[in-house]
Amino acid sequence: MTTRVPVPATQELIEELRRICAETVEIPIGKITADADLAADLGVDSLSHDEFVVTALERYGLAELISTVQPTSYPTLRALADLIQQLAR
Repeated sequence: MTTRVPVPATQELIEELRRICAETVEIPIGKITADADLAADLGVDSLSHDEFVVTALERYGLAELISTVQPTSYPTLRALADLIQQLAR
C-alpha cells in the first residue's frame, strides 16, 4: 500500500510541481509558471507530460490512481494541482 503524503496549500503545491516538472522534462524552472500550457507554451511532448504527471502523483502517494488519469487533460500546473488536491481528499 502506498503511503499518502499530505498535500500542501495550492501555492506551495504549485512550487513543488514546478520543481518536479523542471527535473522531469528538463526545462529551466524560470520558464515554468502555474498557467503555462506544458505542450503549447513549453513544448513538452506527450511522453514527457505523462512522465511528469505520474511522478507528481507518485510524490503524493496517489500512484494507485494513475490509471484513472488522462495526463493531457491537465495541461497546466494549476490544473494538475487542482487534480492532486481533489484526489487527496
